[in-house]
Amino acid sequence: MNIKKACVSIIFILLGFFLSLQNVNAHGVVYETRQIDQNKIRITLKWSDEEKNEDKGKGIAITHYYLVNGKTLHIGYETVDGESRSYLDYDLTGAIPPIRIILSNIDKPDWVPFNDIKGIETEEYITHLHDAGIVNGMPDGSFRPDSNITRAEFMVLLVKALKLQGPAENIAGFTDIDGHWAKDIILVAAKHGLISGYEDGTVRPDRPITVAEACSVIARAFEFKTTKNGIYSKLKPDKWYSKPVKKMFDVGVLSVNDSLYENFDEEAEITRANCAMMVSRALSTY
Repeated sequence: MNIKKACVSIIFILLGFFLSLQNVNAHGVVYETRQIDQNKIRITLKWSDEEKNEDKGKGIAITHYYLVNGKTLHIGYETVDGESRSYLDYDLTGAIPPIRIILSNIDKPDWVPFNDIKGIETEEYITHLHDAGIVNGMPDGSFRPDSNITRAEFMVLLVKALKLQGPAENIAGFTDIDGHWAKDIILVAAKHGLISGYEDGTVRPDRPITVAEACSVIARAFEFKTTKNGIYSKLKPDKWYSKPVKKMFDVGVLSVNDSLYENFDEEAEITRANCAMMVSRALSTY
């Protein structure tokens, strides 16, 4: 199965730190994509919550769009009287799929989807995942970029992203997921090889996921075609995670220019911001 192709149309929810599905909050306009043919996609703009959005009754009109470096498609829109959805059939000729799509509201040019990401290093990536309908924020309008993400939450993110479905049985015999809110998601993830348990039979779903673990899962979840073979002085050799971590740098999901690399530690817990950066890049990496 080509898992990358499964990501053409993605709608999934990133849970908040210690928050449940019911407590996340979406903002503004998001988009969905659908493949029309080999060279064309339909991009539909809609309100993130068409029943509850503060601009209920307002329409959306696409005003302009342009491609940057063959990879990032910027789409501008405005609110108008009329249809609550707007779509663009975009010809991928001249683009390097998969592309990243960024929305901008010309009525509010300084608007960002979350109240605590303006000007931070990962703003573009968090915004991209929001615009794609991938991540939601907290009830107070924040994203909490510096908070950690648990192993269970990360599995929810990828299972929804790759549109993997259950049901799945506990064939591996995980001993610590009965009654857990993410049990079904964890089993689906395990069925598709995205997660494995520890030697004692546990999954430890509420344990914060590390940089190494996130790299390992993403390396298995996506098909990357790059042939780069770089040298990165801060990576630890001869560890179980050495190959997938290096691969993340080779394909561009991580970069030596990232602040994460300044004090790079594969065994450190990863933040929501850096997780968003990695997933955003993975979704638009050849």
